[in-house]
Amino acid sequence: MKLYIGGAYQGQLELARAENPDALILEDFHEAVRDAMRRGEEARAFAQGVVAAYPEAVIVANEVGAGVVPVEAQERAFREAVGRALCVVAQAAQQVTRVVCGIGVRIK
Repeated sequence: MKLYIGGAYQGQLELARAENPDALILEDFHEAVRDAMRRGEEARAFAQGVVAAYPEAVIVANEVGAGVVPVEAQERAFREAVGRALCVVAQAAQQVTRVVCGIGVRIK
């Protein structure tokens, strides 16, 4: 499993595709966490399920924890859930790449 993270529109999906042309790429993981929350799933449990089901996948997600803290409690909970889910994925991943301005920096 590989994880590519970065701010919105920083090029993490493009880099993941370029570096892993034949891999299964699960993009917008942060939105999958939002959907799981709507279904009442706990973020870490959801992430553990994804890791177990797709051990060879490339996961791409936006970092949603930076910037202005949202006023709405639901959006703050979303940011926290994504962070917790990404911790699970990062721990399981063989490689973690943070992408800034289209440039990947390996952090694991």
